Amino acid sequence: MEKHGRHKILFLVQLPPPLHGASQMNLYIKESKRINREFETSYLPLNFVNRLDQIGKFSFSKVLKMLIFPFSLLVRMFMFRPNIVYYTLAPFGGAFYRDSLFINIIGLFKCKIVVHLHGKGINEELRSGIKRAVYLRTFKYFDGVILLSDLLRYDIEKVYTGRVFIVPNGIPDQEISIIDEVSKNNNDETQLIYLSNLVKSKGVLEFVKALEILKSKSLPFKAYIVGGGADINIEDLRKKVKKKFPDGSVAVLGPKYGQEKIDILHTSDVFVFPTYFKNECFPLSILEAMKMGNAIISTDNGAIKDIIDGCGLIVKQRDSDSLSEAIEILLNDDKLREDYKVLSKEKFKKHFTISMFEDNLINVFNKL
Repeated sequence: MEKHGRHKILFLVQLPPPLHGASQMNLYIKESKRINREFETSYLPLNFVNRLDQIGKFSFSKVLKMLIFPFSLLVRMFMFRPNIVYYTLAPFGGAFYRDSLFINIIGLFKCKIVVHLHGKGINEELRSGIKRAVYLRTFKYFDGVILLSDLLRYDIEKVYTGRVFIVPNGIPDQEISIIDEVSKNNNDETQLIYLSNLVKSKGVLEFVKALEILKSKSLPFKAYIVGGGADINIEDLRKKVKKKFPDGSVAVLGPKYGQEKIDILHTSDVFVFPTYFKNECFPLSILEAMKMGNAIISTDNGAIKDIIDGCGLIVKQRDSDSLSEAIEILLNDDKLREDYKVLSKEKFKKHFTISMFEDNLINVFNKL
């Protein structure tokens, strides 16, 4: 029986697997005691693939799941009767047209629809008149759009003039008190880390090239590459790195999870993420690095410039020379590096914890 005063929210979201930024944030929502206590909730996963390398590729299994999903959606809408539907919308490609179809189905019911955009790319799609018409028709159903940063407003301003809510991503911060009891890296060599899935457009190869440039200058450092294979194979990258850095100054560790990931971020000094990924918006890996007190080097992509303002350096995309220069600055300037490390952790605690994310999301639902 519905409790008096509790509104019903149906969450249509991607959940792991595969694990990526959007699915991780959705999992935080699903596991949030506060959100599920504040509202009567129901979850219908938008899961059509199981691995990262399946995203954007055709498969009969995916088509079958997409054909079945509308029936599951209709059953849930009739049985649950939500006041609000929360939808994590794909911003472009075939997934957007799939989502547009599902949103048209939801639009048949008397409920409010709020979409959460974890990616970008809508503005670029509007060059086609036909695509623009589809976007305009889809966005007319929305009672609210959640963006990760004010820097991303440009992406929807041509198709949506309604209510916009800014909800930055947040991650759990309970590990901080434990980790703070352990001293940071006290080695003479500055420790650099890249942590993300091994996607070419995330900039890992540019990172390796930048490290080659730094090695040619005889600058001391230790670098770790952490992440699961995607369009770059872990073993292939490991062989390449061993050949270029036979002294072991650079190591490809593969994916790390839980305490192992926390520990290696904690002992690192500088987090390097030279991404030019088209759909990049608000990388959780940067928040994880800030939580652990890393100075940050990244690119002006999505909301990154806003996230690391005051605690890191922005470099040009696809530019190993620019990247090597930024790393060199932090290798040589101990005070700047240490200042960034302190400011990074302070900014995380002030803006990017999971409790702040929950507060912001609950406020959105209450305003709707």
